[in-house]
Amino acid sequence: MSQDLQVGKKIRFLRKNKKMTARVLAEKSKISVAMLSLLENGSTSGSVETLRKIAKVLDTTLAHLFTNDEMIHLNENDESRYVVRKDKRKTISFPDPLYSCELLVPDLQGDLEFLIVHLEPSRVTNEIIPHSKGGEECNYVLEGEIIVTLDKKEFILYKGDCIRFDPIISHKIENRSQYKASYISVITPVSF
Repeated sequence: MSQDLQVGKKIRFLRKNKKMTARVLAEKSKISVAMLSLLENGSTSGSVETLRKIAKVLDTTLAHLFTNDEMIHLNENDESRYVVRKDKRKTISFPDPLYSCELLVPDLQGDLEFLIVHLEPSRVTNEIIPHSKGGEECNYVLEGEIIVTLDKKEFILYKGDCIRFDPIISHKIENRSQYKASYISVITPVSF
């Protein structure tokens, strides 16, 4: 099943769970009903900003739209409620094939977003956006080299380097090198 179709099904599922019509969700998200229909049918992936608006109206996170599991009612003795084993990490895929994330926490329902982000070689973007909430973002480079742009100032970070900033500042993170880069990202509150 394509990623676009999975995201579309998740949007439809969450919308219907809230007993919300497509028209109401489209109006509140400030998109057309036709665009929402294309998204829900998997015919288009939509921009990150469009998906972020929809997630906000659905009272969820952008990352939750990309996860395949729904919240399961776990009993308190279930290890997976607390522990994430390295071979059981949930992955979050995006329309951008050069960008992927692995959750280092059981879910994104708490106050802390904790991820390993993988940037494929030559992953650049023109999109420089703030997150919709304030808080803090801290990124620690595990391998390779990343370039963090905060407004118009660029910081080149190498393996072992770390950066902290207010994610409300317009920013983007790129890998302009020919090698894969990975970093740990901690953001509070959850921004996806």
